[in-house]
Parts: sequence; structure tokens; C-alpha cells
Amino acid sequence: MGINSEAVFKSIREVIIKSLISVESEITFQMLGRNQGECFNILGYDVMLDSKLKPWLLEVNVEPSFASSSLYDK
Repeated sequence: MGINSEAVFKSIREVIIKSLISVESEITFQMLGRNQGECFNILGYDVMLDSKLKPWLLEVNVEPSFASSSLYDK
């Protein structure tokens, strides 16, 4: 289809990085308050691409569920 997938994923990465920078101080603060053995958290990003393949951040889920509750999810 002539889509430069590398450019699309680069723009998605930029959105993710910018979102992390915007809450960096909060994340750092939370990390200091946790057990020393905990050094990461999994985030779930929902990103939508428009007709020009521009990414739009819809939401970020902290500790997303990896369980599936419907056949459609599976």
C-alpha cells in the first residue's frame, strides 16, 4: 500500500516518549516510595491513527489487564 511503517512506528514512539516526559516527576516520585525490588511498571497505550497516519493518544493504562473477558479479545 506504499505505507512507510517505520515512520508510523517512529511517530507512535514519539507520542509515547512525550507522554512519559509529561509525567516524569510523578513516576520518579512513585518509584522512590515503592519496594526497592520493584523497578518497572507495565503501561498499556491506546493509540489511534487518523487518515494521514498521524497518531493520537487515547489513553494510558497503568498495570493493564492481560486477561481476556470475551472471544473478540482473544
